[in-house]
This record gives sequence, structure tokens and C-alpha cells, in this order.
Amino acid sequence: MSNLNQIANRHGRDRWKDAVFIGAAVLLTALSIGATTSKGVGKTVEHSWSVVLVDPSTNTEIAR
Repeated sequence: MSNLNQIANRHGRDRWKDAVFIGAAVLLTALSIGATTSKGVGKTVEHSWSVVLVDPSTNTEIAR
């Protein structure tokens, strides 16, 4: 019977590993939720873009 108790003790749950795993899972979940919220994303900068078409044979502007 003592052999079975030793096996049970060796393969028992390690509370510290469980606590660290749960803590890491909660931290990563909070970080992923925080990264997708509007405050976590930040502000975007408006850019003004323009396109100019040029005729390659005459080098003149076709359209803006």
C-alpha cells in the first residue's frame, strides 16, 4: 500500500503550477481584450492622398 501512496504523491496536482497557469491565462486574456478596445488601439491620423495620371508619351497630366 505504501507504493501506491508514493505514486499518488508523485502524480498529484501541483497547486503552484496550477495557480501560475491560471494567473498567466487571466493576464493574457486581459491583455488581448485591452489591445482590441478603442482606448488600447489609440488614435488614427488622417492622411490626404491624391493620384495623378500622367501620359507616358507626352508627360502631360491626364487627371487628378
